[in-house]
Amino acid sequence: MIPTQQPTSLKLTRRADYYEQRCVKYPDRACFHCYTEFLHALLLEATPQVTSFVPQPFRMLVGREPYIPDVYVVRDARMEVLELKPRGEFESKKEVALRAFFERYDMQFRVVSNESVLTQERLALHWLHIVQVLAQAQYQGQDTAVEEQRLFDDAKQVSSLSVGTLLGDTLDAEHYRRQLALFRLLHRHDLHCDLSEKSLDYDTEVTAWS
Repeated sequence: MIPTQQPTSLKLTRRADYYEQRCVKYPDRACFHCYTEFLHALLLEATPQVTSFVPQPFRMLVGREPYIPDVYVVRDARMEVLELKPRGEFESKKEVALRAFFERYDMQFRVVSNESVLTQERLALHWLHIVQVLAQAQYQGQDTAVEEQRLFDDAKQVSSLSVGTLLGDTLDAEHYRRQLALFRLLHRHDLHCDLSEKSLDYDTEVTAWS
């Protein structure tokens, strides 16, 4: 029961509302079979309690029918297997069987409604650029430990300050590294900003977690 992203057939990529995204908490090219799964992954990236996830994690037979859950999540050191469905509706007999099966492996099976994800669409999309930048930097092995410590120390000295103040307005060769360091601090939740209504810009207020 090692979660491993199952291959998506070429036929399904053409038939489904299909998305791919290199992520951070899943450090590879993640495949999503609908828009809601894509948004949900971005919300997992934005959730501090979540440390990792794997899309399409298992290929199984339930009864005689093939089944692949939508995502495996590690949240607060607990393992979850999630299925996303409209209105959270799932065949009850199948859900009971899956709950019992995954409990044997200390995993919790849950059904999540598409609607609960879509209500956070704005927040998810505001995190998209951050995830894209971080995933690319992770893939390239870029180190910003020094810049992260400097930004964190600066942010701790005041109750809050803007992104522009924290990064400075000089677009020099180090600006990208400072921005990358800020994104990493936000992703680890060492620093915080409210992205529920507006995307990150130079006027966004940044605070250090107490």
